[in-house]
Amino acid sequence: MQPVNIGVIGFGTIGTGVVRILQKDAALLEKKCGRPLHLKTVAELNFVEKEGIDTKSFTITTDANALLQDPDIHIIVEVIGGVTPAGDFIRTALSSGKHVITANKELIAKQGKELFALAKENHVNLLFEASTGGGIPIINALTSSLAANTIQKVYGILNGTTNYILTKMYDEGADFEDVLQEAQALGYAEADPTSDVEGHDIAYKLCILSSIVFDHYFDIDEIYREGISAISTRDIQIAKEYGYVIKMLAIGVEHPNSVELRVHPVMLPKTHALASVNGSFNAVFVDGDNVDESMFYGRGAGELPTASAIMGDMVEIARNIERKETSAALNFGNSTRTLLPMGDIESQYYLRLNVKDKSGVLAEISRVFGDNNVSIRLVKQDNVGANNAELNIMTHCVKESQFQNAVSNIKNLSAVNDVCSVLRMEI
Repeated sequence: MQPVNIGVIGFGTIGTGVVRILQKDAALLEKKCGRPLHLKTVAELNFVEKEGIDTKSFTITTDANALLQDPDIHIIVEVIGGVTPAGDFIRTALSSGKHVITANKELIAKQGKELFALAKENHVNLLFEASTGGGIPIINALTSSLAANTIQKVYGILNGTTNYILTKMYDEGADFEDVLQEAQALGYAEADPTSDVEGHDIAYKLCILSSIVFDHYFDIDEIYREGISAISTRDIQIAKEYGYVIKMLAIGVEHPNSVELRVHPVMLPKTHALASVNGSFNAVFVDGDNVDESMFYGRGAGELPTASAIMGDMVEIARNIERKETSAALNFGNSTRTLLPMGDIESQYYLRLNVKDKSGVLAEISRVFGDNNVSIRLVKQDNVGANNAELNIMTHCVKESQFQNAVSNIKNLSAVNDVCSVLRMEI
């Protein structure tokens, strides 16, 4: 029986996981595919031996083009990340009639429409389960298991680094910078953590999920994004005091004439299912018209969880090769959708102010809120010394534009020393 030959571009964390599973689970994979999966070549510029990996069973090269030009390789696995040169490698592979599996969320978010069209043109598969939820099979669920549903909402925790940081801050009262350094030491955060902590990674994932769910190719640059670097231990403390936790969320909601897409920290009640998703775990909620609300939970990153998702795609392609067919090509955007302006979204809000401790201050702030149709739900004052006080304010649901206009006006009040924190609440 002829094997399906595999070429892997990249031997970092995820590439190592793919090779590890191909070797340790070879018999299981052959049983599921109907033919052997054979790792033929690995391309890596700086190859380092990994414990438990038999490097004698495959060829090692520094030239990715050697895999792309090899007529015996059927499937290319791209796990180097980034747009360039990964995009060029994938385009060459697809044009050469090779199937491609990638975990590259940035590339799929930015160039997915073009790449899926190229795969369709060449009658090959381009699969990307590992790009959005690590080991969580959310892409397969949306494209297959939930295909009979019109999805009204998709939202969740889609980044293990930020969730780890916020969990440690909540559990231990630690500062953001201290926990970030710990996350970097443990390998949860990169040396440059910007993509994670400023929400770029989550925005890529939301872009992919929403393009599938709402049948439109969204521009990644139009998705509202806000990171967690401004979250303080005081914010965490206040949230805990009132029965909330702070989580970094991706949110996609369908409206009658538009779609709402945003990535930012949210104060969630402890009773919400996402409030108990801690550490490096991820979770995605999907609200469909027939299935109602479903939650997908699991490891959002890591060598083996992410490689597991890649191997699921590999099994699907191997089965297609056995049957001499390809999976239906994913089309990003058969419908025309517009993004709801951020100013039109509605939410409850938490606002923390440092103000002068004197009479009439709260009345001034209340007047500004009233002028902007912002209804106050809760106010708490704490003295902070030196004739200053801290005001913690929570509002009822209001339009973003009205609330932000109120905050801008409040900043200009002479009695307000500082706007310390603004967070959206609930979903």
